[in-house]
Amino acid sequence: MLENNFAYSGLMKYFEEISGIPRASYHEEKIADYLCEFARARGLECYRDAANNVLINSPATAGRENEPALLLQGHTDMVCEKNEGVVHDFDNDGLKLYEEDGWIRARGTTLGADDGVAVAVMLYVLDGGVSSHAAIQCLFTASEEVGLDGAKSFDYSKIFARRMINMDGADETLILAGCAGGMRSEVSFDVKSEEMSAKYVARITVRGLYGGHSGEDIDKGRANANILMGRVLYSLSKSLELGLIEIHGGTKDNAIPRECVAVVAVEDFNALKALTDELSVSMRDGLCADDAGFELCTECVAENVSAIALDKELATRIVMIMHTVKNGIFEMNHDVRGLVEWSRNLGIVKCDKDGAELVFSSRSSFESRIDASAEELDDLAHAFGATTRHYNRYPGWSYAPVSKIREDYVRAFETLFGYKPAITTIHAGLECGFISEAVPDMDIICSGPLTLDLHSPDERLNKASFERFFTVIKAILE
Repeated sequence: MLENNFAYSGLMKYFEEISGIPRASYHEEKIADYLCEFARARGLECYRDAANNVLINSPATAGRENEPALLLQGHTDMVCEKNEGVVHDFDNDGLKLYEEDGWIRARGTTLGADDGVAVAVMLYVLDGGVSSHAAIQCLFTASEEVGLDGAKSFDYSKIFARRMINMDGADETLILAGCAGGMRSEVSFDVKSEEMSAKYVARITVRGLYGGHSGEDIDKGRANANILMGRVLYSLSKSLELGLIEIHGGTKDNAIPRECVAVVAVEDFNALKALTDELSVSMRDGLCADDAGFELCTECVAENVSAIALDKELATRIVMIMHTVKNGIFEMNHDVRGLVEWSRNLGIVKCDKDGAELVFSSRSSFESRIDASAEELDDLAHAFGATTRHYNRYPGWSYAPVSKIREDYVRAFETLFGYKPAITTIHAGLECGFISEAVPDMDIICSGPLTLDLHSPDERLNKASFERFFTVIKAILE
């Protein structure tokens, strides 16, 4: 019989403790202080770098000194979001945890189970939660949520283990065995604007789309609001003289945008409204069920006013890029059924009198595909008189046909629960990409307890799953 109650109480002790420590991205000083003091109090070797990454080493227990070491890894920072009206200072306040129907939550805020669960597991292991083990290295990385920055900057010469479990997964019944790399790209224009007399100023809105993560959800067939707006403006421009005042769509480059708003000057509002109503009907055809809430709305916001619009020729170039750029899935993986290999997402459009830029996120596990996406955007930008900037590039983590640590996890899980966990790869970035690049012979898997609605105040951690996940880690170590 498993020692579930004992294991769970130890895990929750540490999860509760770290939940009382503010740990927003780029502000991990307090949690790093806590980790270093934890190690000092137990006589464990500890290293901390300028980025607030922390490495704690635990020597092998008696009789296991000659066995291969294991690296446990997770990130200390959390996404800080709160519900409207909630008073919470993420720089100074701890989280308020509670349990409801078997789920751990935080009142009105994100829970930080992503990736506080990894921190809690490592602390419990280091504090004697596993009685017998080979040498263990625990790497607590910083600023994962804002570009994998901690993993990017760490000195991996300090890592001697060649087996690794990243604990940033969200389902203990699922082993991740590979991930995509990626890059951000910004296409920008020199803005020219002109003052014009507008008989009508209209706001055109694409809204009601489902959205989602631009990697994990790109295969769901959900529409991109920025791409749809490009189609709308292109179609309207063939029949009407429009003055483009602004376009704003999407807020994050790694999210499929749910809404895009364009403000235009037009002589005949009724004609504009009739055309957009027709487009609304035709565009609904082909949308997936998730996008059933789609709306294309047009409203008059001003009459007979002076407005500052983008230069007509510039507006045409912006609309043409939005209308013609390739977006979504480019290629599926040839070896793993159902896995997206190469994709691109137009996540943000910001165009007005102060600036004009389009921000893309490209993903693939092959560096050559990322290069090809950059070159294609360079060529497209050049053709339309824009410039490009590529940044925040991160490597992928290739699937290994043979993996001892993967076999160990499968064996432990099946012994404990009577069935095998699933194995897959993910079309999104993980810290495993930087670590596998820095330590090419590292044998890596990723998993973690069941966590839902990450990055939102609805985030919740399944209590029983947290317990089960630890028992698997414990079985592998012992």
